[in-house]
Amino acid sequence: HSEDLNIDINTAIPLGLIVNELLTNSFKYIPLSQQNKKIEITLRTLSEGSFELIYRDNGPGLPTHVNLENSPTLGLRLVSGLSQQIKGTVIYHFHNGSVFTIRFQGKKEKRAI
Repeated sequence: HSEDLNIDINTAIPLGLIVNELLTNSFKYIPLSQQNKKIEITLRTLSEGSFELIYRDNGPGLPTHVNLENSPTLGLRLVSGLSQQIKGTVIYHFHNGSVFTIRFQGKKEKRAI
């Protein structure tokens, strides 16, 4: 789900890498035997120059002791580091699966006519 957004390339590339990493983790950790696998990605504007990405799946979630910034896994450290690169914060919680909320700053690109 997304609004019609045109985000600058310096924000779009790290954002794409974040989504790629989260997708990879979902496919890696949601059991093959699980029926009705679900991944939902929402990108929206909060205010001028402020955006929110919500990534959710219905997998088993992260262990309760995981700290995203100091995670032993490279993938979660990448998500945290790339979020900082776009002046963002990552909030994780479990609600019928993993939910990552990333609020970040960016510039909208003007559409070409």
